[in-house]
Formats: sequence, structure tokens, C-alpha cells
Amino acid sequence: MPALPYRFLEAELHPEQRVLRVGGRDCQVGARAFDLLLALVERRDRVVPKGELLDLVWPAVIVEENNLQVHISSLRKLLGAQAIVTVPGRGYRFVAPLQDTASVAAPEATAVPHPEPGAAARPQKTNLPAHPPALLGRADEAALLAGLLASHRLVTVVGAGGIGKSRLAQAVAAADLERWRHGVWWIELAGLADPDLLPHAVAQPLGLSVEPGEAGLRALVDTLAPRQMLLVLDNCEHLLEAVAELVERLLRTAPALRILATSQEPLRLQAEQQYRLEPLAVPRDASVSGARGYGALLLFEARVRAAAPRFELTEADLPLAIDLCRQLDGLPLAIELAAARVPLVGLRAVHARLRERFLLLTAGTRTALRRHQTLRAAMDWSHALLSDMQRAVFRRLGVFSGGFTMELAQAVCVDADHDEWAVLEQLAALVEKSLAVAEACEPVRYRLLESPRAFALEQLAASGETAATLERHAAAMLRFLRIADDGNMDSTLRSDAYAALVLPELDNLRAAYAWATGDGGDHAIAIGLAAHAGPLIDYSNEFAAWLLAQHARLEPGVVDDATEARFWRAMAAVNMQGPRTLAELLEAAQRATAAYRRLRRPRRLFSALRLVAVWSLMAGDFAVAHAAIDEAAALIEPDWAAEPRINVLRFRAWSSRRAGAHDAAAAMYREALRLSRVAGDWRLEVINRGQACDHLWELGRHDEAAHQLAELLDLLDRQPVSDYERVDTLSLQIGVLGECGRIDEAAAAAREALPVMRRMPKFRFEPCAQLLWRLGRPEAAARVLGAQAARERSGRDGRQVNEARIAATTLEGLRTVLPRERLDAEMALGEDLTWLDVCALLANALPEGSISERE
Repeated sequence: MPALPYRFLEAELHPEQRVLRVGGRDCQVGARAFDLLLALVERRDRVVPKGELLDLVWPAVIVEENNLQVHISSLRKLLGAQAIVTVPGRGYRFVAPLQDTASVAAPEATAVPHPEPGAAARPQKTNLPAHPPALLGRADEAALLAGLLASHRLVTVVGAGGIGKSRLAQAVAAADLERWRHGVWWIELAGLADPDLLPHAVAQPLGLSVEPGEAGLRALVDTLAPRQMLLVLDNCEHLLEAVAELVERLLRTAPALRILATSQEPLRLQAEQQYRLEPLAVPRDASVSGARGYGALLLFEARVRAAAPRFELTEADLPLAIDLCRQLDGLPLAIELAAARVPLVGLRAVHARLRERFLLLTAGTRTALRRHQTLRAAMDWSHALLSDMQRAVFRRLGVFSGGFTMELAQAVCVDADHDEWAVLEQLAALVEKSLAVAEACEPVRYRLLESPRAFALEQLAASGETAATLERHAAAMLRFLRIADDGNMDSTLRSDAYAALVLPELDNLRAAYAWATGDGGDHAIAIGLAAHAGPLIDYSNEFAAWLLAQHARLEPGVVDDATEARFWRAMAAVNMQGPRTLAELLEAAQRATAAYRRLRRPRRLFSALRLVAVWSLMAGDFAVAHAAIDEAAALIEPDWAAEPRINVLRFRAWSSRRAGAHDAAAAMYREALRLSRVAGDWRLEVINRGQACDHLWELGRHDEAAHQLAELLDLLDRQPVSDYERVDTLSLQIGVLGECGRIDEAAAAAREALPVMRRMPKFRFEPCAQLLWRLGRPEAAARVLGAQAARERSGRDGRQVNEARIAATTLEGLRTVLPRERLDAEMALGEDLTWLDVCALLANALPEGSISERE
């Protein structure tokens, strides 16, 4: 009996005639390519190693592996990339589902039977592919979805377009095939435009024939009523009402039927269990343990290798791949499209051109839905499902960077046709449609993923609304920052509450400031943002730069009196982030003091007087300093929060230390710590405990200081801290441990501090210089001391008691091991180092492991 042909996709493979027919036409393929395809089809139940294929196709001939790859590539061009998959490190596998070969020999049997209601189930149990594509990075999601499907009759996988809903549903359905007596059936709805044809679209894969409209719907429901099966309805978002009606009737009349749906928004049925699919996990950076095992990286590397089997993601390129996946928000569709471009232009070029993502990412597979073959097509599909009001809100939300609150969205999106409640309603709809993400935090924050955001900005430009929306965004951010700053300065908002409110909006504040200072911006908004960003100087030098940049532009009448007063108060708090001299800082504090006296703002006057006291004490004018702090203390009312009292105590403790009254200083630190704990403000507690440890260090109580610093770092590990809270504590720990000879611990602390140092240019260099000297790295220590000397001359650092002492000790020690000319030369080299240069020097000089182990 002659061998029957193999039929798959649109192809027929005739082994005896050695003919490959695609789309009804004979294809001219070489003998080796034909043998290769036949070998893979005959061994379709397993992965075929490359060596075995070489032996089968080129017996007794030595050939390069590249020949195999060339023939695989040519076959994929004929058959589609989905027919043969590459299994990295193992070989190739034929995965296209074969059709019943008997149908080739007996064309008269190809007609699809159309049983009447109640007819027996057809023998075939599924139309799922025999070997679905591997599900990468979704093991946990698959297990959770399978559990939901086991306990709920209707489960809808909800998520953004291209997030992988279909692939996850397919994998879960295929794994559960044996459970269903009448099978598992995949119903693809993406290409269905007419909801009246929905019953027919569901019936056709099941081998049923139904009429359009209500009669067909009744016939379909009656036919499926006795069946025990799983229906997978894929891509329901454009037919929600029709799908919901069909599903509700099926669930009511077919008790053994279960339905798994995928959609960009839920069906909103009472029986529905939603499962919202998140993007693939992306590691924070390459240092994260198991970074290559994160879902986004697994998918990216596998898809690149499918097209370029020799591709290797090197350690040097790993950070680039991680950043690429992060910029694509872990969105599988975008990652797959980006991966398809890597063999053509290289990883670095793809990464560099991500801003052009809608032009770059256009390499979908031949079998992908047309709307998933390019990123723009996927976004166009989702955008077309929105109402006009939803489109308006969506495109305006594109101006937000890093997320936004409901209030900020309302402030930016309102217009004559959309009041605040309408904006809220449309925002909720965008979340349901998976175009906006609601983050699980309190208060709730929203964001657009980066690809939808880029699309929204394109739509904003096309509508001609960009300039007006950016202006509303900047004005909204200024109002937000002013309210937060007023609460912080008036002590109605605790310092930790202020940080929790403002820090999430840093990207939005930066975007607002960039617009305000750019062409077509607003000078008054720029000055207002700089003025009210004063408290943020503690978190980044960037905000000090805003103030310094606007200082020269502050002219009478540009802003109101309250904003001008706040500007001078902020300038007085620039501290050593400048370059600012003590005289300039004191002058700014005095101008703020005079302005707040005129405005009769006692809480603001308190904050300005405290700065007058600080800079006067630094300048050695004790009389003015104590007069200012006494006046500030007299302003405090019983209903004020604890922070002003704590500020007075800390200043007086510092002043007592300078006068040698250490017992009095210690008592004040204890009281300040008590007040911060009573207030429940852990950020104030961190500051107070840090200063008390600094005092213990000054007194030479190193072990006690080290113990308390370890406890403080443990507290920081349990709080949502920023680098600002951590940086001073780590610097103190390195200095204390280094000075008392606990070198292993100091080196370990320095290694832990390095990532913080790179992000936070506020770290003191003296403790690190001391550590390097004690580690026997005199040249490196000299360079770090030189870098610190340059910082002090520029005004960015003021010498503190403990740091001055260890700097002097380190310098004296270096003089004993380095000739004077060599020491001066190394320190001069250090003066030219940037902040990141110093971090790199420390990273190279610090040893791995303990000193005793190396010795």
C-alpha cells in the first residue's frame, strides 16, 4: 500500500513521490531540504538533535552545522516559522499539527458532519495544536489559572494586547485535555466582525452547522447542553455583549460545560472569575540572582535563538537586554518583535532605537494574528475599541511619566466636555480594557505601559493637543507640589507621609520642570516648581540645581510674595549641595525670615529662623545663632507636630557638642528620639538615631556606636526607604568600624554601600579613604582624599568633627608609607575624579572575602 502523504498547515508532503506541495502548488526544494523535512516529520514526537539530523541527511559526509541552519531557514520560509521550532542546546522539532491522512486518500469523506442536537460527540477531542509553542516564564501563572479553572465554570484571562493571554490559555487548556469527555475546543474570535455570526463561529470548529441569529444560538445551546467539555473563547474584547449573552446561556443550560475566555476587558458576568495577566517579570538589574531565569529574559533569548541559533547573551550584553525588556514593560509581544530584529541589526542597535518602537517592531510570525504582527497594529486594534471620550482621556494620560493618581489624571484631562467625574469614569474603563494599569497600593496609582504611552503621545500629537496638555500637566504638578510642601512646612504632614506622597511623582515633576524651562514653557511655573521642591533636595542634588538655575531669573513681580519667600527658604536649605558659601546661605535664610515676618506665617518663619541659626553657628556667630533658635522655639504652639520641637533639640545638641557639653547633648538626642517615636515618624527616628551614633563616635564609644548603627540599618531594611535615609548611616558605619580596627566588617559595609553611593552623590569620602589606607591601598586612599578635598573647596561638603579627625589620621598614616611627591601626585589625581570615578576606584580596590582568609 503506497504511503499516504503528510498534511499540515497548507502543505502536503508526499514521501514516495518526493513532492512538497504548499497551497496546492508543487514547491521546488532541494533533495537535502526534502530529506530534512521528512526526517523531522517522521520524528515529530521528539526533539531531533542536530548531530542526528546531520547523519540522516548527509550520511558519511562531513558538513558544517551552518548547512543545517540554512536548510531549516529555507523550510521555514516555505512553511511558516511555526512549523519547526528550535530547542536551544538540543536540536529541532516539527510541531505543526498533522491532519488526518485518511482524508487525503478519501476526498469524499472530507465533508464535516453536522449532527442534530443530541447527536453523539465526534471522535476528535480537540482542535488545539499537537505541540503548542513552549510557555516561557509563565509556570506560576499557568498553575494559578489551572486552579481557577478547576473551581470556576467561567474564567476570563484579562490583560493588555500582546501580553500573552492566548498562549497561556492554550497551554492550560492543552494540559487539561484528558479531563473533558467531549474535548477541549479553541474558538478564535479575533477575525469575527459581525456579532450575529458568533454562534456559527463557535459551532464550526465543533463540526456543527447552525443558522445565524437567534435560531442558531438556540440550536448551539441545545446541542452543547449535555456535553462535558471546555470551550476556549479567544479575543472577546470587540464582541463583549454578544459573547456575554452566549456564555450566560451556555452556563445556564450546560452544567458540565466550562469556559475559558481571553479578553482585554472582562465579560462582567456574575459567574465570571477574572484573572488579570501581568507582564513577564524583568529583573531589576544584572546583579539580581538568577536574572537570566526571569520570564522576560527567557522569552527574549529563546526568540532570538529561534532565528539565530548561534546567538549567545553574554554577560556584557545582559544589562542591555534587561533594560530593553524593562523599556518594553515585559510585554511578550513587544519582546518577541524586538527579538526578531536582533539577528538583523544586533542587540545594541535594537536597544538604541526603542524610541522608534512602532517602526522597529514589525516582525511578527506568519501565523500570528494580523494585529499582532506589528506593535502598532496591536495598539491600533485596542485603540479602535475605545469610545471618543475614552480616546481623549487615553491620549492625554500619555504626558504622565512613571504613573499618576486619580486626582492628577482629573486635573490634566478635564475640559469643557469632560468634567472630573467623566474623567474618572473613562479612567476606570481604560483599566478594564487593559490600556491603563491600576497598581495595588494605597492610594491607588495608575500608569500606562511604555508602549501604550508612546502610542498615546502619538495620538496626542495627531489631535493637536500636545502643547495644551503639557501645560495643564505642569500646572497640575505645581499645584500638587505646593499643597504637599505647604503640609510639610506647616507640620500638618509628617516627614514620612510627605515622602510617601511626593517621591512617587518625581518623574512627573521632572517632566513638568523640563516643559516649564523649555521653548514655549512658563517661567513662573519653573520658579514655583524649584521653590516648592525644596524638601526634595534631601533626596537628590538635582533639585538644588533647579534652584540655582532659577536664582538668576528671579525678578520682582514674576511670582507672588509667598512663592518668592518659599524660594529664598529653599535656597537657604541648599546646604552644601551648591556651590554656595556660608554667607550666601545665611543671606537667603535672612531674606526668607524677613518675607515670612511680612506674610505673618509663623510655621514658615520658624523654618527660616532655624536655618539662620544653623548657618550662623557654622560661621562662628554663636550669639546670632542662639538668638535665632530661641525666637524659633518661642513660636511653637501646643498644637504643632513634634518635628519643630525635635529640630530645636537637635540644633541645641549640636551646639552643645561644639561647646564640649556632651552630657547635655546626649540628653537632648534622647529626648528627640523619644518624641520621634511618640509621633510614630520613623524617618525622624532614623535621623535622630544617626546623629546620636555620630555623637557616640565622637566620644570614642566605637563598639556602642557600631551596635546601634547595625540596629538602625535593620530598621531601614524593614521600611520603604530611599537612598537618602540609608546613605548617612552606611557612611557612619564604614567610618566607625574602620577607625576601631574592624576592617572585615568595614569592607563588607563599603561593598554594600557602593550601589547606594553610585545613586546618591552625598556620601562622605573620608571613611572610605581611611578604610583603603587600613587595607594597605595607600595610592587609592590618597586619591579618595584628594577627591574629598576638591568637594570641600567647591562648597559641596563641609568638614564634620569625626570626618575631619579620620581624614587627618589617614593623611598622617599615608605620609609614613608614601614619599611626599608621590602622595601629592596621587591626591592631585584624585581631585580630578568624578563621583562615579571614585565609586569605580572603590569597587576595584575593595577586596572580596575577609582579610584573614586572604592572609
